[in-house]
Amino acid sequence: MKKSTLSSRLYKTLFLMIAVTIVISLITVDLFVEDIEYNALNFELNADAEFFKTHIDNGQFKRWRTGNLEAVFLPSGADETRLPEFFRNRPAPFSAEVTVGNKTLLIIIEKIDNPSGKLFLARDFTILERREVLVKILLVSIAMIMLAAGFMVAKGSAKLLTRPLKRLSRDIQKIQPGIAMERLTRDYRDSEFVEIAESFNRFLSALESHIQREKSFVKLASHELRTPLAIISGALEILEQRRDVSQNDQRTLQRIRNATRTMQEDTEMLLQLARGKTAKEDFIAFDMVKLTIEIVADLGNSCGNFKGRTEVIYGSAELLVYSNPALVRMLLRNLIKNALMHTSARVQVQLGRKSIHIDDFGSGLPQSVVSQFSQVPHKAPGGLQESSFGLLIVQLICERLNWQLEIEHSGSSGTQFIIRMPDCGQDVSILPCGGLEP
Repeated sequence: MKKSTLSSRLYKTLFLMIAVTIVISLITVDLFVEDIEYNALNFELNADAEFFKTHIDNGQFKRWRTGNLEAVFLPSGADETRLPEFFRNRPAPFSAEVTVGNKTLLIIIEKIDNPSGKLFLARDFTILERREVLVKILLVSIAMIMLAAGFMVAKGSAKLLTRPLKRLSRDIQKIQPGIAMERLTRDYRDSEFVEIAESFNRFLSALESHIQREKSFVKLASHELRTPLAIISGALEILEQRRDVSQNDQRTLQRIRNATRTMQEDTEMLLQLARGKTAKEDFIAFDMVKLTIEIVADLGNSCGNFKGRTEVIYGSAELLVYSNPALVRMLLRNLIKNALMHTSARVQVQLGRKSIHIDDFGSGLPQSVVSQFSQVPHKAPGGLQESSFGLLIVQLICERLNWQLEIEHSGSSGTQFIIRMPDCGQDVSILPCGGLEP
């Protein structure tokens, strides 16, 4: 559903107000003119009635006619058939407009005591009525012109009023997040927009300070995490150089070396994620099948409960993917490990040419996590901020690789994650890319 803009809502409201004002004014003017016309004609007829009362002779029937006026005196008890038809069978007193054929008459009937009888007066004001129709047509024409002008004024006023808001919106959209962000200008005529710009600039300053602290933390964390890993690696090399360890101890040392190497890779990837960068040269073509089998073997060696429970299904012995292998390793490792931890049954990993399906047969994820996947787009940062650390890492990696992460279903029968990889096309240098190598 297309949402309305503030400008359209504003000009519609202004135009509606102008239209209502014009209609009310038109109705008021029409009622006022009709009232004045009616009262003026009534006043004239009453004056004529007073005149004719002085010309009634001895209570006899009498009739007067002029160009647009007709008056009749009917004595009491006389037959009304002598009256013109438009005077007959009407009560006294009487005052109203009456249409007779193509004429419009204003009729007044009064009782007279001396001599006893009724005085009938009718004034033809058809010409005035026709002029009134012309006046109404003129008023409606003027109202239509005013409505058209009101429409233009409303639309122009809406554009004028929303112009600084649109400018402010464009200036905000141009700002790129970073350490040194451009500030909004304050050269607005209205103080409200100046206050908004100042408030937003203060927010940018606070955001820059926060980003600077985060970068400083990442820099320090990088040193603190790498140092103990380097010490462990050095100690392993010394032990191997002594050549006095048993074969069982050598296998143990190899497990430690593998775990250390994995931790070094994970640390580097976490630092890259924290910095918000993934270097172009880190993208290479690698075999997804081989990588997945290695991850499953490492997980089985790291925990006896994981061993032999993961089934890897693939259509061909080699499936080349152009991406960052370290990030993909961390992604699959976290998803498969999460699946193994939430079920005691087997886990199935199905590798396709453009998607990866990871199925477990446990009790399903918490509803809060599932609802976050259904409500938040896969590219929205922080969509899993309340879930486990592993799933949060998975989402961040998918965002960085431009992959789509979805939960196909999750319930008492288990959970299925789907990772969708876009095709790189012919130009594998385009980043981010996570599709198949052509």
